[in-house]
Amino acid sequence: MTQLAAFGRRADRSAGAPAPRLDRASLGAMALTGASVIRLSLQFAVLPILARWIGPSEYGLVAMAMPFILLANVLADGGLGFALGRQRDANPELESTVFWLTAGIGAALAIASCLAAVPMGLILRQPRLPMLIAALSPILLMNGLTAVSNGRIIREGRFGVFAGGDLLSTLGGAAAALVAASQGWGAWSLVAQQLVLWSTKLAWVTIRGGAAIGMRWRFGSVRGLLGFGASAIGAILADFVARNVDSLIVGGVLGTTQLGYYAMAYQIARIPDMLITGPLYLYIFKAVARRTNEGDSAAVGALAISGLRLGATALAPLFCGLALVAGLAVPLVLGERWAGAATVLQLLAGAGFFFCLCSIMATTAMGMGRSGLQLSMSLILGATTVAVVAVAARFGLRAVAASLTCGVAAVSGLYMFRMSRELRLPVAALAGALSGPALGAGAMSVAVWGVGRLVQGHSAPVQLAGAVAVGALVYIAILAGFRERLLGDARNFGR
Repeated sequence: MTQLAAFGRRADRSAGAPAPRLDRASLGAMALTGASVIRLSLQFAVLPILARWIGPSEYGLVAMAMPFILLANVLADGGLGFALGRQRDANPELESTVFWLTAGIGAALAIASCLAAVPMGLILRQPRLPMLIAALSPILLMNGLTAVSNGRIIREGRFGVFAGGDLLSTLGGAAAALVAASQGWGAWSLVAQQLVLWSTKLAWVTIRGGAAIGMRWRFGSVRGLLGFGASAIGAILADFVARNVDSLIVGGVLGTTQLGYYAMAYQIARIPDMLITGPLYLYIFKAVARRTNEGDSAAVGALAISGLRLGATALAPLFCGLALVAGLAVPLVLGERWAGAATVLQLLAGAGFFFCLCSIMATTAMGMGRSGLQLSMSLILGATTVAVVAVAARFGLRAVAASLTCGVAAVSGLYMFRMSRELRLPVAALAGALSGPALGAGAMSVAVWGVGRLVQGHSAPVQLAGAVAVGALVYIAILAGFRERLLGDARNFGR
């Protein structure tokens, strides 16, 4: 309780102090948030068009290919991008060594993916799968080539660079996908989208990153980063399993069409994650790493609570809203062919929220340098996901989505307990950060249910607009009662 009192005194002192000026990291995080809004708005505008032109079966085929590429992509930078981001400084020799090391890893993984593509297609009984995997394999090399630039941008807090790259790459990828889909390319439209997206991102961060790359190599300079990188990779791999292997299980048991419904619902459920938490993760990581390097454990604890509360406050209405309006929105936006994804989306919304909570806590652990904690919890999350989906798949998509939400909720509770011990705080201090968002989401649900009864019988667009408007107003009204606490959280990061 002593530390909690210290946090309270710290917040009280800051409340009467002048608001700090926004530094480059703060402005960059705001720019990244704005870019995420624009990027996801564009993706959401393009998604119904692609969904209607491509169809569930073709979409499911690409959803089966992507986990193999994403799995290898986790390994492509050796975890060294975040390791460089935690350094106080990095000399040209270190950056050059990391660059050539990650380039070699990315190239080797691209070749290995091509060689493994044929047996993968045979095992999954999908003859078109090997060509799709081979076509996507250059992404692995491109990701390896971005590691040093990404590390430098994170270390210097120039998150606005990421914002520009996200916008340009999304525009290029969307244009490529639309042109290809209009010509009847089917699944290859999504392959073209990914290749253009990653090529644009690589060019942008390389030009703007300003990394000092030369013909230098000294393995000893990078040896100290490998331990952190190895644990980071292990944690990211486990997180990958938690978020992607379920697609392979669903596709293998239920087929590509059912996988198409599941993959579409999962992609939509991830939109709030991509909208809010991308910038938040970077900002939490940088702020916690800085306070940890300064040895200010009280400030690290305050940041952990503030980050969790801010993230939950922003995410709760988005995921709750998805669950409430999916039945109306999916057929209206994507077309009747995708109606089978509506109930799956309703049930997956909870899993999306708890995945985000785990990611926020994982980012805090990484900023503290506790990659071992992140690794152990990611392994638990991955194992839980595989187990519940494997058991539930035989009972259909609804069982998979409901079981996944329950499993991830249980793991997020365990993660919160482990983080409270690491921070030497009562678990109630972290759990209490969710009280405001939970109250707001509950009131929002009741209000949307009431509006639904009132406008029943009207057209689907009218019902959808009414639910969204009333739900948002009620949540904002509830949130107003917590505004001082939220402003205090913002000040913690502002300092």
